[in-house]
This record gives sequence, structure tokens and C-alpha cells, in this order.
Amino acid sequence: MTEALFRRSPRNPILVPREMWWEGKGVLNPAALMIRGRPHLLYRAVGNDGISRFGLAEGQTWNRFERRDLPVWEAREDDFDGRLGIEDPRAIVMDGSILVAYTKVSVDRADQPKLPWETAPFRLRAWIARSDDLQTFEEVGPVLPESNTKDLVLFPDRLDGRFVALVREFPAIQIITSSDLRSWSDPQSLLEPIPGTWEAERLGAGPPPIRTEKGWLLLYHANEYLRSPGNRRLYRMGVAILDARDPSQVRYRHSQPIFSPEAPYEREGPVGNVVFGTGLIVDGDTLHLYYGAGDGVIGEATASLRQLLALAD
Repeated sequence: MTEALFRRSPRNPILVPREMWWEGKGVLNPAALMIRGRPHLLYRAVGNDGISRFGLAEGQTWNRFERRDLPVWEAREDDFDGRLGIEDPRAIVMDGSILVAYTKVSVDRADQPKLPWETAPFRLRAWIARSDDLQTFEEVGPVLPESNTKDLVLFPDRLDGRFVALVREFPAIQIITSSDLRSWSDPQSLLEPIPGTWEAERLGAGPPPIRTEKGWLLLYHANEYLRSPGNRRLYRMGVAILDARDPSQVRYRHSQPIFSPEAPYEREGPVGNVVFGTGLIVDGDTLHLYYGAGDGVIGEATASLRQLLALAD
């Protein structure tokens, strides 16, 4: 069964909110990188003020982390795009520096129409920043600055000399390219929701894709439904393989979810029934997936890369 591909850490949840005001309401959806031989998580922390910031945790093992006492990054007070904070980082290493993709969240001006599924005219913009150490950051700029976008992930290699990224402009995943990380091509649809299935309502990229002998392995999240009242939804993880030379071509898309909310900390929380993977570290045949659970804590799960690729046989 594909649901058994991922094995949860016995220490889950590996990060929970602490009694610090800047992460008192939740920790979730981390980027994951190896730095100096140790796993590091750049994670979203939701404060008692409702604002999201980024915290940093350094791994002593794959599932035991020590956190900084203060956030390493937050939006400036004069940043209109980031008035409600910064969210859901994903990170790669390219050309000797770290590139962080993330979302800035704000509320648009009162004369702007709200999104059909939201209660206010929330403004979502996908951004990119550079860092040397996940402690200081230099913003590069937004992608598709006129559109509501999120779930931005960068490929860890240039293709034909261009940067390649996936982004979500509701409700699907699109692919875009750039020569300079500032000016991007028009989005091209890559993965669309499939009505009547586990990925019927919306989907978005998970961690940055990884290159394999079968092509680019993409883990992504999908939501089956969105129901009010209660903000009810069901987020699970799926897998696809994109062509190695032309990732706009989907070579394989598994029909069933590969990871679903089952544990209490995944089924409950600020938004229950959510597993939302955003960080992935490859260690030989083992994939270490770091994910937001229930929109309130962080878990770790492992899978065999060989077994995931075998789904496409």
C-alpha cells in the first residue's frame, strides 16, 4: 500500500510551540537543508499576535533539534506584502548560496475584491531571498508580482541556463522559468486538480524537486475539499515524476496519496487533517521528509527513494 511508504519518527512531533510569544500559536512547514553535516530547519512560527516569522533549528540527529530563542527573520514594518508575515519556506543550495522561496501574506486594500474562498481580500505573493547561513537574508524579489501565488519551489539546477520554479496560482501547480530570478516567464499549467478524487480542490508543490534516474521526483500536497463553517479540509501528499530535460512534461503521476494525516497530532490542531511536507533531505536511499502537521507542529517521516521510484514501474 502506498500509504505505508512513509514511516513516522517515534519522536513525533519533533517541534511543538514553545512558551515564546513569537511562536506560541504554532510551528509548521519548514525548509530543510544539510549545513556543516547537520540537518537544519528554517520553520514558520505563528506568534500570539497572529503574525508568521521564521525560526531556525539545528539538528543533533535527524529528529532531535535545538532552536534559537529569537526568530531569524520577519517582515519589515513597512513591507505592505508582508503585513501578516512570511510563511512556508523552501530552500535549495545553488552557486554556493542558499535560495529561499517563501510566501508573504497581507490584506489588500478595501477596494480590492476578496478571493471567493476567503473571508477577506488576502494578498499572497511568492518571493525569493538569498542567504549564506539561514540567519541573514537578502531579498531578491517576488515572482509574478501581480498575481496571488504561493507554494513556490526552485529546482536545484539550472536547465538550459535558466532557473526553473513551480508555483501555485489557485488552484493548480504551474511551472515558470527565469534568467535572473527577477523576471519570470508566463506560468504554464503542470498539475491540475482532478474532480472527485483526493486532489479535487487545490494542490501545490511540497519540497524542492530532486533529480533521480527517472527524472525529477516531485512530492506535492493536495486538498480534497474546503467546507465552512469550521474551515474543514483534508490535505495529503502525492508524488509525480517530471521529465529530466523538460520538467514541464509530467512522466508519471501516482493516482493515490502516499502520505495522509493519521496520527492525532496530524488530525487535530489549528487546522486538522493536514500533512504538509516542505522540507526533504536525501541520505542515500532514505528520504527525510519534514512536514507541518495539523497546521501547528512539525513531524519527520522517512521513506525509501527506491520504493517511491518503483511506483512508476
